[in-house]
Amino acid sequence: MKDFVKNLAADYSRLQLEHFHHLHAHPELSFEEYETSAYIKKQLTALGIRLEEGIRGTSVVGVLEGSQPGPSIAFRADIDALPIQEETDLEYKSTVPGIMHACGHDSHAATLLALAKLLADHPELVKGKVKFIFQSAEEKIPGGAKGLCEDGVMKDVDAIYGLHCSSLMPMGLITSNIGPNSACIGIYEVTVHGKGGHGSAPHDAVNPVPVACMLASAINQILAEKASPLERAVFTVSYIRGGEYPNIIPSEVTLGGNLRTFNNQLTAGLFEQLHKICDGICGAYGCTCDVHTTVGYPSTINQEQETLLVRQAIETMGYTWKTEEPDLGGEDFSYYLLEKPGSFFNVGMADPQHIDQAAPHHNCRFQLDERGLLIALELELAVYLKAAGSDIPV
Repeated sequence: MKDFVKNLAADYSRLQLEHFHHLHAHPELSFEEYETSAYIKKQLTALGIRLEEGIRGTSVVGVLEGSQPGPSIAFRADIDALPIQEETDLEYKSTVPGIMHACGHDSHAATLLALAKLLADHPELVKGKVKFIFQSAEEKIPGGAKGLCEDGVMKDVDAIYGLHCSSLMPMGLITSNIGPNSACIGIYEVTVHGKGGHGSAPHDAVNPVPVACMLASAINQILAEKASPLERAVFTVSYIRGGEYPNIIPSEVTLGGNLRTFNNQLTAGLFEQLHKICDGICGAYGCTCDVHTTVGYPSTINQEQETLLVRQAIETMGYTWKTEEPDLGGEDFSYYLLEKPGSFFNVGMADPQHIDQAAPHHNCRFQLDERGLLIALELELAVYLKAAGSDIPV
């Protein structure tokens, strides 16, 4: 399989780079990917790939039917960019002021477009059905994946796979975790209502400032009291806003922050405790409060069988995989995995000779070594062939 996949993928490398350069030069923000969506639709339609109907917003889903029976396998690529002014010297740098593909979503979409062309050109490799999911708004809660799942995009899918490039990991190295791959994200904000007054007469006012400070201290204790010490989680107070002048007691103070954990069930319990603590402390000091909580993306939990298949594909292609301690960043690929089994993996796209100079994701100097894109295409093709049980011509 290795030689077959490498030779076939190489035939589509130039097309993959053309897509990558176009998408990088024309970035669009989350939920606003109108030109990107039109570009993808045009490419898929030209290939004879059916566009799935009933898809909201700027996401695009292509469906390729095989002539042989087999499973329904989906691949996902995100397509949105970030509000960052690009500061690279790339010939194909962003042409849109203040917007940049600084997380590599252009590489994901270009790779999936190349895979779509490859499989459309080689129907003998397609068994069952392939879904190409080009998803909007991975970077902005509530994310595009949630809406797609609500639209039923996963109902006829047996397994789903996705990859993410890495500008800080050398080419040829792929991380593949069984279990958690990213964190569940929770966001909260508490507004403490008191009674404003003159700083010389605090007894005639109800000062919300010290109450907000007590809440901040209590919130920092929630994990210690309500979560197992074996859980990996953070509950952060990120800001307190209220008051401007030394002789004016404000009528309200706002504080907020975020919760992150790999345990999707834990989030609800911790937020319930947040409500109790806020109501109790505020009530004890004559204040009231409004508590707003939002659960962003769930934790991305890779299934074992599909992750083992990804690892087999990596080894087959002669690359190296390793497990990596998952960080507490978020990824809305998690919504697909709540519906059906699948696996999400990270592909190194940094030049090993200059990795010390690499810029991180979400940085104005972010860029990828283009040679890494072909590795991504090889891996998606190898994963598909293994997942679909497609025969390799001898």
